[in-house]
Amino acid sequence: MSENVTSVKWFGMAVQALVVMANNDGLCPSGQLAEKLNSKSVFLRKILRHLVKKELIQAKEGRDGGYYLVKDPEDIKLSDVYDAMRSETFPKGFFDVESKECFAPSTRESLFELRDEMESWVVSGLEQKTIKDLMKP
Repeated sequence: MSENVTSVKWFGMAVQALVVMANNDGLCPSGQLAEKLNSKSVFLRKILRHLVKKELIQAKEGRDGGYYLVKDPEDIKLSDVYDAMRSETFPKGFFDVESKECFAPSTRESLFELRDEMESWVVSGLEQKTIKDLMKP
């Protein structure tokens, strides 16, 4: 991805935007979405661009434009959203072990393996939930 994506923050905002769109009839202009999510339109549009690229939503440009879901909420897995927002693994930073003096190579390798395992736990859990699961009944 060209922008420096902060996975956790962008993922959370993307999920919230999708829930708002799922609860809305018709197009959702970015300004309206930003207002509902207490966010800045410019920031939100950066996030929405990634969702468009992954074909979870579409954008209609112009004066009467906005964003809308291209799939039913029950067909949008949270793992799809996470994948759209991901530029680095979720637990990056947890085990960035750059100090070669502090840990033996085998310990550093174990920490990196744990980081990768944590990523698979996150993705596996997100596979089980959809946008529909987060909506009010």
